[in-house]
Amino acid sequence: MSNPSADDVRKASMATLADAHVVYIEAVRKLMGEEGLKAIGEANRLHGLRLGEAGIQSGGLRKGDLKSIFEFFDSAHPYFGFELSIGEITDKRFDLKVTYCPWIETFKARGAEEDICKWVTLMDEGIGQAVDPDVSMTIPKCMMRGDDYCIYRWEKE
Repeated sequence: MSNPSADDVRKASMATLADAHVVYIEAVRKLMGEEGLKAIGEANRLHGLRLGEAGIQSGGLRKGDLKSIFEFFDSAHPYFGFELSIGEITDKRFDLKVTYCPWIETFKARGAEEDICKWVTLMDEGIGQAVDPDVSMTIPKCMMRGDDYCIYRWEKE
């Protein structure tokens, strides 16, 4: 048996991570319902805020610069494998377009509900709030809901 390539390792790691997301989100949904999902979503947002603050400290993110969110996520491509591009961007709004998600197949195979991305990606909202505390994130398009691609939208309130 040959040694796995870096891409093989990344794919296996991402499938494992996606599986872990399904396990905790769907267990919380079953045991605690909407209230539990909101609690886990808030825990994810706060974790993202800490990640974002570390990104600010390291220079990977810049306070007040919504475009730096794209640069931050895009720089992680070799590790995570999401295919990203910049959608609409203004001083008050930034759309990140995701055309490939390494988690979708696992999410679907494990029977995740179509709103799983809402709860998992609250981490990304927290990252954005490290850049600008006045932004919130929505997902107007999502592959888990049947769209051809995802749009993550950070927008000032």
